[in-house]
Amino acid sequence: MYWDETSGVPSSLILDPRVAAYLKPNARVLDLGCGAGRMLGEMAGTGRFAVGADRNFPSLAAAADQGCRVVRADLAALPFADDAFDAGIIHAVLTTLNPRQVRLDVLAEARRVGCRVLCVADFLQNWDLPYYTARYEAGLPETGEAGSFVVREEGRVLYTAHHFTLEELEGLFGAVGYRVAFADTPKVRTRSGKTVTGVVLAAVADGD
Repeated sequence: MYWDETSGVPSSLILDPRVAAYLKPNARVLDLGCGAGRMLGEMAGTGRFAVGADRNFPSLAAAADQGCRVVRADLAALPFADDAFDAGIIHAVLTTLNPRQVRLDVLAEARRVGCRVLCVADFLQNWDLPYYTARYEAGLPETGEAGSFVVREEGRVLYTAHHFTLEELEGLFGAVGYRVAFADTPKVRTRSGKTVTGVVLAAVADGD
């Protein structure tokens, strides 16, 4: 599959300081979809214990070469015990999870392993941009979901992407026992260099 063996999974999204404020100083952090370990490096700089999980072989190798703790894993079936962590980071990952049930499975698994806070960065639907409007309109009959579109290269299907609405994200997190405690919609850059409206949010477990 594309995400297993593509040469890398770079992300242009940062850990927003307003979201990072929800991380306790001694939190054990799991980076879900860690890629080459940029967020893990940031966590190491704060003195926190952090582990990354991803499916991409080249990115995991790059992260390990930098001294990051990483494991290869399906994010919906993590090889960790219940309550092994306190918080999670999930950047530009939900957009790659399709269909919706897969997103729910991954978030529920994050909750199982103890992530009572999730630091999230991703992409909102950008209907004001003609490039994305065309993608959403073409993607709806192919995927059956508004905001989803098929990414192709030279006619070959690479993966299906999904962009969200804030209401959709609130419903997604609420379905697995989180509430959105903070959210903002800054302009961000995609991996291809386009400027779009993104989302940064902190989701906390119900009862916290």
